[in-house]
Amino acid sequence: MTFPIVEGTAETAVSSAGTSHAITLPASIVDTDYVLILMAIGSTAATINALTGWQLSLNENVANGLKVMRWNGAGVPTNPTFVTTAATRSASIAWRISGADTSFSPQIATTATGTSATPDPPASATPAFGTQDYLFITFFGAAGEEADDDTWSDTPPTNYLPSPPLQKSCGTAGTNLGGLIAAAYRQLNTGSAEDPGTFAKDVSAAWRAQTIILAPTPPPTAVYPINTLQPRIPT
Repeated sequence: MTFPIVEGTAETAVSSAGTSHAITLPASIVDTDYVLILMAIGSTAATINALTGWQLSLNENVANGLKVMRWNGAGVPTNPTFVTTAATRSASIAWRISGADTSFSPQIATTATGTSATPDPPASATPAFGTQDYLFITFFGAAGEEADDDTWSDTPPTNYLPSPPLQKSCGTAGTNLGGLIAAAYRQLNTGSAEDPGTFAKDVSAAWRAQTIILAPTPPPTAVYPINTLQPRIPT
């Protein structure tokens, strides 16, 4: 068994509050890939709609709420457009991951919250399948305003990649409108919950953070030929 591998990511910002949130997916997706979207909305609470082929694993109805969506439809997904129940900003990171079990929903932790310059994601759930080669992804959404220049979140948790973290913001169009997300990941062989430690960002602000788990693709089941020879009966 081998670890799930992050093959590519794509970032999207809906910088003006609205209800339509068109997401760009990574390039070169194939039908065996695990396709995942992480989203943080702005300062207005809202949920997103159910969309054919997409499973909503997390859909928080709070300011700076977090969303986790995974493709569980047939074939290769096209860029989706989600609709929110209220006009809000959103910042999203979409993932193309190979070697992950596409029949397995992400394991979601209990969202951690706080106000600081060091968002502290929660410990993960206990992995569902015992000791395996898991992919842990941790991320946070935050209030405030930051230029979309990939410099506002400085470091990921220890042992997580990349450094600086993947990050997207909705820019500086107002005051405390939110719509910021940063994320990092780690391959880890374990059967225990994983506590990632803290991110670092430039400004102290309210944040919400999560840690999720993706399981590896199980090894193929061995298929043995059927012996069609009959035993010889003595005469």
